This record gives sequence, C-alpha cells and structure tokens, in this order.
Amino acid sequence: MTSRDPAQLRRPRGRWSVALAAAVLPLVIGMSACSAPSPTVSSGPASEAPAAAAGSPSAAPAGTSPSATAAPSGVPHAVEAALQTLLASSPKPSREQVRASLSAAGFAPAAVEVSASRTPTGLDADAVEVGVLSGTDCVMAQIRSGTVESSVLPVLPNGRCFIGSVQR
Repeated sequence: MTSRDPAQLRRPRGRWSVALAAAVLPLVIGMSACSAPSPTVSSGPASEAPAAAAGSPSAAPAGTSPSATAAPSGVPHAVEAALQTLLASSPKPSREQVRASLSAAGFAPAAVEVSASRTPTGLDADAVEVGVLSGTDCVMAQIRSGTVESSVLPVLPNGRCFIGSVQR
C-alpha cells in the first residue's frame, strides 16, 4: 500500500483557502464599515409623552422646518402620542387616518410615509408601519394589535424612511 505525500494533499486546499479569504475579507471589511448605530426604541401609553410644546414638531429652531434639523428628542414622543390618540378611537386605523392624525399633530404630509393598511385581497393588514422624516433621522413606528412601538433610525441614502415605492 502506497500513501501520498501529505504535502501534496494540502497544497490544493491551501490555494482554495487563500482564494476564499481573498474573496471574503473585502466583504467583511465593507460590511463593518456600513454598520449603523443601534436604534433607540420606545413604547408605552400616550401619558408618557412630554408636554405638547416640548414634543411638537414646532420645537425646531426658528426659521427651520422640523425636517431641516436632526430629530429633537420630543419628536418620537409626539409621533407616538398622536398615534396613541388615534388608537383610542380606532384600534385598526387606515392609512388615511394615520396621515390625518400626524398632520393634525403638526407634521408635514411630505415628511410622513405610511404602509398599506389593507392587503391586496382587501383584508386588514396585521400591522401598519409609519415613518416620519425629521432631519437626519426617521421616527419609525409600528401599529399592531392596538399598540404602538417606535424607534429612531437614520435616514436612508435615498432621503426617505421606507425602501421601495411608498404612497405619500
């Protein structure tokens, strides 16, 4: 019985390992450079929201719109409070009701993105997603089963909060 030299068996694997490392290393470095900071998440009843003057979109500096500066700390609470008020009267609000509620709270309609509240087959959606553009941040909220969960995320490179086609 003859055996092959172990050095001959390792050479092909070594080449594959080097090729694999050369292909994966740039990918890993590129992905680590693109990582975003962790989001800020909040949830709770509307009673936790700050006073309207501190949390309203009009709290932006004079001469600027709410979406011209980074999201003030009160904006997520103002979004959540507006949605909690809406949920008190309508546990499964439509897209139009969500838009009207945020507009009444002082947010510009162009800064608000809302997902579909009905499926293509006409059923109620399990959840409605909301994105409110505020400077370099997006206040993202999800309405599901009569509750609101929100977080603050960075604006996407396309300048919006949602990916894809969105009804404004």
